[in-house]
Amino acid sequence: MHTPLHADPDPAVAALAAAAPMLVDVQPAGAVVPALTDGVVGHAGPPIHPSQMCAPMRTALGVALTIEGRAESKDEALVLLDSGEVEVRPNHDLGGVGPMSGAVTASMPVLVARDEATGKTAWCPLNEGSGKVLRYGADGPEVVERLKWMRDVLGPSLSSALAQHGPLDLLEIQRVALERGDECHHRTEEGTQLTYDALAPYLPDDVREFILGNGQFFLNLAMVSAKLAMVCASGVPGSPLLTVLARNGVQVGIQVSGLEGQWFSGPAALPDPAQLYAGYAMEDMNPDLGDSAIVEVYGLGAMALSSSPMSAPSVGLSYDLAPLLMQRFWKIAAAEHPTLRLAEPTGPAPAILGVDARVVAETGIRPPVHTGIAHREPGVGQIGGGVTHPPFEAFTAAMAALDAATVTA
Repeated sequence: MHTPLHADPDPAVAALAAAAPMLVDVQPAGAVVPALTDGVVGHAGPPIHPSQMCAPMRTALGVALTIEGRAESKDEALVLLDSGEVEVRPNHDLGGVGPMSGAVTASMPVLVARDEATGKTAWCPLNEGSGKVLRYGADGPEVVERLKWMRDVLGPSLSSALAQHGPLDLLEIQRVALERGDECHHRTEEGTQLTYDALAPYLPDDVREFILGNGQFFLNLAMVSAKLAMVCASGVPGSPLLTVLARNGVQVGIQVSGLEGQWFSGPAALPDPAQLYAGYAMEDMNPDLGDSAIVEVYGLGAMALSSSPMSAPSVGLSYDLAPLLMQRFWKIAAAEHPTLRLAEPTGPAPAILGVDARVVAETGIRPPVHTGIAHREPGVGQIGGGVTHPPFEAFTAAMAALDAATVTA
């Protein structure tokens, strides 16, 4: 039995434990987020002006706007962004998440998850696959055509399948996926297969083929599940529960439950360690990028390393380090997960539930993140995987603000 460092019960942690995310639909993002219909564009990480964004994110937003029909070219779209004619906002501030660059526009299909007990919802765009894809800053005709197919075929097909099958229990899928060797962030092959098995009878052949050929398909389902759980746990006065950890390639921002909607940020780091694809070097890496760290905020991903021997080498780690690393991770855990278990070599073990930001600030132990690595130049795409850590100063600033708010409350 692992014992988190904090002793006082936290209602935010109780709400996190009670969250039961169900995948209920796939809809155009604008139908879920009115601000997107009004012309806002979502991006990953904390707030940032378009002129300050990293190259992969700028490219992704530019291409997304051309697909949306709001510009004739990527360059024209970037002029609109830099001039302020197109408003950009963090996905987290719009109630959702997006991997890597996280570009989201109104017509893009998004996964919609709902917690039946509270009625709260969250969203996440669909996964394009790996390699040269928009979220990593790749462009080109094949990227655009895939996104249009996702909008016109994949999204509606998944919506129809869910209507026939009924909602998918995302925690149950993750429970089985962990048993089979996923950590639900960098390795999601088992979650993808489980999702495919559930929905395949209701899907057309091209959609079935796409899902089977995309081992990362479940990543976005794990992301929307974790985001919804954090939505359920947010807004508890005084709570230091970490509810957001997001990267925009320039800065990394966090939020805590007791200061809902307030960002605390610091510089984005390069992945370390990193496992790069052949032909790429450390200087090719873009700094920390994406909203997918919400999976670690929930307690999976890197925080579930011991359950996933195959994820370790893909991010530059030796699985032999898992026992020592897990001991370290448990020191910042908010609680044990009530239902999820890790398939450790010695037998099933409790999964971590949440991260206590106050303990992070007190110990200096930062939550690790398993992440894909984007090339720092646009048009290339993914070049590997690695481990990153959020800036420590974001946690100390958050706790100082939380303490000040508690005193004045």
